[in-house]
Amino acid sequence: MKVADWVIQYLRDTGIKKVFVVYGAANGDLIDAFTRIEGIEYICMFHEQACAFAAEAYAKITGKLACVCVTSGPGGQNLLTGIANCYYDSVPVLFITGQINSQFLKKGNVRQVGFQENDITRQVRSITKLALMPMSPSQVQGFLKDAIHLASDGRQGPTLIDIPIDIQKAEIDV
Repeated sequence: MKVADWVIQYLRDTGIKKVFVVYGAANGDLIDAFTRIEGIEYICMFHEQACAFAAEAYAKITGKLACVCVTSGPGGQNLLTGIANCYYDSVPVLFITGQINSQFLKKGNVRQVGFQENDITRQVRSITKLALMPMSPSQVQGFLKDAIHLASDGRQGPTLIDIPIDIQKAEIDV
């Protein structure tokens, strides 16, 4: 099974029924997985900040964990105000961002190597309960389970998983 399919299926299996999305190349495999997984739908928004605020409202109204999925670079960057709002108001939202291929991630002090590369996990660490980027397909399952658990455990709040596109496309055993 593709990692992207597993992620969407796992979201559904944990009770998430709707995911607020803005499509981009770096989250395309995750969005495509909705076509194969029944019982979960995406709500296409026109801006990432709108996704964050819609998810916050959804979580507040339903009392359940909400989810957002956007692309890399400026897409993830546009989530920051909404993530901070969720953090300060203790609202459980799982944010999933796509990322460029892991082989193209910058090393050292280079500004960027891949198109729309952005270290979103480092940017949101002070306003999330957890922010991680899996660097292998085998890490995705544990990271996602931890992110979902922490978002709703104790004082609720946002978590973020940044999944490189090559990891989304990889096959995993379930």
